[in-house]
Amino acid sequence: MDCSGRTIVVTGGSSGIGRSIALTAAERGANVVVADLEQSPREGGTPTTEAVRDTGSESEFVNADVTDLEDLRRAAEVASELDGTFDAWVNNAGYGATDELTKTDAENWERSIETNLTGVYHGCLTAVESMLANGGGSIVNIASGAGVIGFLNSASYSAAKGGVIALTQQVAVDYAADGIRVNAVSPGFTDTEMLRQDTHDGTESYAEKKTPMRRTGTPEEVADTVVFLVSDSASFITGENVRVDGGYTVQ
Repeated sequence: MDCSGRTIVVTGGSSGIGRSIALTAAERGANVVVADLEQSPREGGTPTTEAVRDTGSESEFVNADVTDLEDLRRAAEVASELDGTFDAWVNNAGYGATDELTKTDAENWERSIETNLTGVYHGCLTAVESMLANGGGSIVNIASGAGVIGFLNSASYSAAKGGVIALTQQVAVDYAADGIRVNAVSPGFTDTEMLRQDTHDGTESYAEKKTPMRRTGTPEEVADTVVFLVSDSASFITGENVRVDGGYTVQ
């Protein structure tokens, strides 16, 4: 899965799964633009852009809120300046909302939908606009097992992620003839700071008990799948939702 000569934009690329996607792509030769609200990783350590440069690839950071379309268009401009164009866009940024329907207020619902679904729409729109002018490319949207089946106390999150999967399929159909491939990856319970900090107590032990493989996934396992999808190895794959969840959603 060689990515030499490619430039990839990763939203939410400073931490967690997004950081792993950026580093995995860089290790395989890609230049990376990280678009995020914060440059410092939630888990601590070197900023992603510096870690990418340590691999020998080029990298730039763009302070971007995915709910702001102009922020993402600015990220696309930076990516184009880095290498003339960009070849892949990964919509990874998300908000880990946990909410029972009857206890969800409008503010939390709207934040979840705006970040987890509208943010992906903004990213797809920005990427497609550029890719139409440049002969194609690949988009990967990070969805979730919560968009495939219901997750306990995840009303707005499940609704948003289900929308991401549907949007992925629609954009894939609309732009396949233009050389633009669009796929989704749906992680299950994954060992990130979001899982540890933004979910209810006991979620980790529940995940290990209920996942058929009896463990949580790693960000690197998700990243390997994403990098495969943006590579030429996946040149005839579009409109798919690849579940990286240890069997959780097939029970």
